[in-house]
Amino acid sequence: MSAFHWSRNQRLSLVARYTLLSVGVVVCALIALSFLYQRFSNELIDRLTGERLSAQVAATSNKLSAFLDARIYQLVTLSNHPALPAFIDAPNTPQAEEALTLLRVEADSPDLYGVLFFDRQDNLDRLVAGQAASGPPYWSKTDWDISGLPRVTHEGVEFIGPKLPENGNSGWLLMRQQIRDSGLGQNVSVALHMRLSSLTELLASAGVAGVIEPLLRTPGGVVLDPTGRPAEVTGELVEGPSILPGWNIVMSVHPGTILQPIDETRLWLYATAILIIAVILAIFFALSRSLRRRVDTLVQGANSIASGDLYYRLPEGRRRDEISTVAKAFNTMAWQLKDLIDRTVRAEKLAVLGQFATGVAHEVRNPLATMKTTVQALSRREQDEERITLLDDIGSQIDRLSRVVNDLLSYGRPGEAAPQATAIRELFRQTSILLEPVADEAHVRFFTSGDSRLNVYVDPEQILQILLNLGINAVQACNAGGTVSLRAEDHGDTVEIRVTDDGCGIAREHLLDVTQPFFTMKSKGTGLGLTISQQLVDANHGTINIESAPQEGTTIILTFPASGPGIGQEEITKNVQADQNTDRRR
Repeated sequence: MSAFHWSRNQRLSLVARYTLLSVGVVVCALIALSFLYQRFSNELIDRLTGERLSAQVAATSNKLSAFLDARIYQLVTLSNHPALPAFIDAPNTPQAEEALTLLRVEADSPDLYGVLFFDRQDNLDRLVAGQAASGPPYWSKTDWDISGLPRVTHEGVEFIGPKLPENGNSGWLLMRQQIRDSGLGQNVSVALHMRLSSLTELLASAGVAGVIEPLLRTPGGVVLDPTGRPAEVTGELVEGPSILPGWNIVMSVHPGTILQPIDETRLWLYATAILIIAVILAIFFALSRSLRRRVDTLVQGANSIASGDLYYRLPEGRRRDEISTVAKAFNTMAWQLKDLIDRTVRAEKLAVLGQFATGVAHEVRNPLATMKTTVQALSRREQDEERITLLDDIGSQIDRLSRVVNDLLSYGRPGEAAPQATAIRELFRQTSILLEPVADEAHVRFFTSGDSRLNVYVDPEQILQILLNLGINAVQACNAGGTVSLRAEDHGDTVEIRVTDDGCGIAREHLLDVTQPFFTMKSKGTGLGLTISQQLVDANHGTINIESAPQEGTTIILTFPASGPGIGQEEITKNVQADQNTDRRR
């Protein structure tokens, strides 16, 4: 019994689902085939009996006759209306307006194209278009001619046509009658311009599909199908009842279809069932092979990650099954693992370098202060100009070493951020005051832009230090005549500050190294400016992104939490504290 026991997880596996799918398709196919066979057998019996055919033909004849009687009554009512002569003789009278209103109502029938008026020479005198009006004579009277069309008379109404569909125009039929004598000598007839397909569509329910097709024979011998187009008769024609003089229903009968043997049908059903089963088996084996290949890909990815290749990624594809879900989770795990390892290595490296830098700074700082004091004392007492110049140079170098020591201390002991709502306008104003003299000295144009109304939730002193570091680097990267800009942009919950220059740029292979400690491409640089800026950005829960290309300039994008009218101070503080707690857990 245990060999046939499936756990819940096994029942939900891909193999189990493929198996259930295959079995379900086979069962559904067999049920469908049985249903089709039974339905075909029943229809065949109905065709063999043919008892309902006569009733359908009689019912269709009655539909056609009732349809024509309704149109005849409509035409007679129009021709005898007392206001219609006034419409012909005196179109500006109230009676003519009444007749026009009536004509428009009658013409709006979906079975009519419109109402037409003819003079005694069969020339079109005027017309009233209906909602289905299209083509001649409504758009133009070109190709409009009724002289060559068949004509029959029934119950005092003249039937002209049919006009078969051609050149994109629909077929039509005219029912015409003389207007009642108005006493003015007018000899005008009114006609209903009827859709031919409105008449032939009534044939659609009279036949048996594939066996008997109902058709309508018109004067002149043309046979129309239910769509109102000339039909190609392929079977035996059986005459039906007449609906008008020269118009009668005919049936195209295909007796060979009725005599198809039931055994032949059964054989076809069996062959179809075998084919369906073969296709299902082929699909099942193909799915099994595909599943095996995709599982092998997962195993290969796991082995690659285990061997240390953290850049390996599985192809996710567009499917939404278990394998794709595992592949996406695997790639997410690989990214997070690589990020965790990189952050751990960087944190350990920074900790070691920070301890080293702090120790060196403490050891060097006090001797430098003593040396500075001694040099200043010697300078005050020295009378020789050359020695005074020498002592001033020594003092300058001591000051430079002091700045390096201060950078080392800032790097080794970064201060805690004290974030608060800070206006971008004030940050840019203070940065401009400090940077403009440096830019003017280097003959570099400096300006700020963007939305100065924005606020950020940061430590203003630290952000000012960041902007000064980045601004000085940008000015130093530019040649005379270059440009450095600060721009602030609103991005909803965050604010972007872009520091852009058109200087020498940074090579692509160095983009990942510029934030590493002591990496510099300047002859007098310490390599700690961007590193300290990175630390301060992280302390303020921001991000820094560098975009650069050689000889095309550099753009450094700083992203910080926004602080505006729509964001309460307490909410910002809670969000920052939550981020800090998350960082500590990491």
